[in-house]
Amino acid sequence: MSKSYKCPLCDNEVDAAATVCSNKACRAELAFCSHCRDITTYTLAEERTGKRRTAYRCDRCQRLGVKCYTWQSGGYCNGLARTGERIDMPLCANCTSRAAEVSRQVLSWTLIGAVGAIVRGRGK
Repeated sequence: MSKSYKCPLCDNEVDAAATVCSNKACRAELAFCSHCRDITTYTLAEERTGKRRTAYRCDRCQRLGVKCYTWQSGGYCNGLARTGERIDMPLCANCTSRAAEVSRQVLSWTLIGAVGAIVRGRGK
């Protein structure tokens, strides 16, 4: 059973990957916060230059986050990644779990292929 997400401003039900509220009267910018694991609105907290990404404040939990690399590169993502004192996480919680799942699948199929090659080699 999946969780239903609501816009914090107008209580309109929105998709977990929504970047803008679908209510024509609201149209608030939305993001998925990796801290509180909920759809939220966000505000600019700290404009950073150089290698550090601009920090945003989650309006629900008031923690700082940065836009996920997937979001910044134009991919289908609306996540705010966690930010720290020295290091900012590159990916949000959703993209991190997706990347972990893909890496598990690649590793599994690689092992299956290696075991299959060994078994075929012994049969000759």
